[in-house]
Amino acid sequence: MGADAPAQQPSAAEILATYVAGIRPADLTPPVTRVARLCLIDAVACAIHGSRLPWSRVLADYVGSVAGEGPCSLPAALGRGLPAPQAALCLGAFAHAFELDCLRKPGAGVHPGATVALPALMVGQSLGSSGREVLAAIIAGSEVMFRIGNATLHTPESLGFHAPGITGPFGAAAAAGRLLGLSADQLANAFGLAGSFAGGLLSFAKAREGGMVKRLHLGRAAEAGVMAALLARNGFEAPKPILEGRFGVLDAFCEHSDATLLTKGLGKDYEIERLCIKRYACHVTAQAPVQLLREVMTEYGLEGDAIEGLTLTVSDKVLTHHSEQRPADLMLAQYSVPFSVATAAYRDLEDPASFSDEILQDKAILSLSERIELRAGRPKGWGVGLALRLRDRREISREADSFLGCPDHPFSDADIERKFTRLTAQEDAPRMKALLAALNDFEAIADCSVGLRQVSG
Repeated sequence: MGADAPAQQPSAAEILATYVAGIRPADLTPPVTRVARLCLIDAVACAIHGSRLPWSRVLADYVGSVAGEGPCSLPAALGRGLPAPQAALCLGAFAHAFELDCLRKPGAGVHPGATVALPALMVGQSLGSSGREVLAAIIAGSEVMFRIGNATLHTPESLGFHAPGITGPFGAAAAAGRLLGLSADQLANAFGLAGSFAGGLLSFAKAREGGMVKRLHLGRAAEAGVMAALLARNGFEAPKPILEGRFGVLDAFCEHSDATLLTKGLGKDYEIERLCIKRYACHVTAQAPVQLLREVMTEYGLEGDAIEGLTLTVSDKVLTHHSEQRPADLMLAQYSVPFSVATAAYRDLEDPASFSDEILQDKAILSLSERIELRAGRPKGWGVGLALRLRDRREISREADSFLGCPDHPFSDADIERKFTRLTAQEDAPRMKALLAALNDFEAIADCSVGLRQVSG
């Protein structure tokens, strides 16, 4: 009689699935739950603001023409109820519609507001889940998605893939699966499905056109994760080694990767505490230089016309992906570090209305953008060195590795309220005030299918 075959080691997806299936709201600490609530508040504000934009209305009209009625809605964003997958599609795209949604620091190609928090909220509405259950699902989805993004070493984008389109389906699948009560085996199948749904290309960054498509990538990721969880609940199977296996995510999408990071610290270290909330409506690599420039201008009492030129010492990724000095459309303007910094010299970028089609033809902004020199020299990350040359021959230098909204300099409750109020300024003020109050007390909501509708009007 032959020896027994060695037991097969569980895949990373199975380990993550076991973790997600075992999360309970009562096990989560108040600081971790607070971060999840801030993620949700920020995502709701971004989605409400983004829902008014032209590309969002195109998507909403399309979804409205093909999808039936459903139980999921968000005040001032959808207009009518939709099934959970289609609601996640819309809200994921709305949240990412204007470069305002949250992410992780260090960067890992993840956007938890659009691809975890809002899908969780929509599935929670469809099931009548409590606020505490939805927050637990947001934490579960973030723990999975952040680790997958970290394990990719953020290299998919060097190959032309838009990273959130790869990581997002896993975060949404984890959050939705947790709320649906999937078993560990069902969740592992949901992750296998999520891997096959992953996608999104950065062609827009090199084509100098079609930037609108970037807004859609996160909506598709959110929809894909919800669909993966629903299919897995009904028995659909998929490969378990979807992450580290041959032709899995790390093999197919990454130039370099580290599979040990897929489960490192799981159940001990909360990745969601690395949440980063954006202050300005531009790419995250522009946040530090914009903040630095505004601080210098305030300190020295400068106007934009006082600036002769700028040198920014940046990471290689900025040089290869975010260096367009004469962007062809608004998304590419927000994606560009030099153009965003030039805009900040003349506009208040804390006001999202500062980014409009008009700035694409603004001679002062265009001129300064072309006088901004980008130099390599910063390590991988979001840090920047800024050297400012003034027309009166003064030179001012600053550098920063962080900015307001990063984990080491987080948003306060007042900061998140200020951002929420700015992003929802076009909506009915009393309704938005009531909505913010409900979100701030989200743990007290017993049933999300009615709790938010009570303040939606």
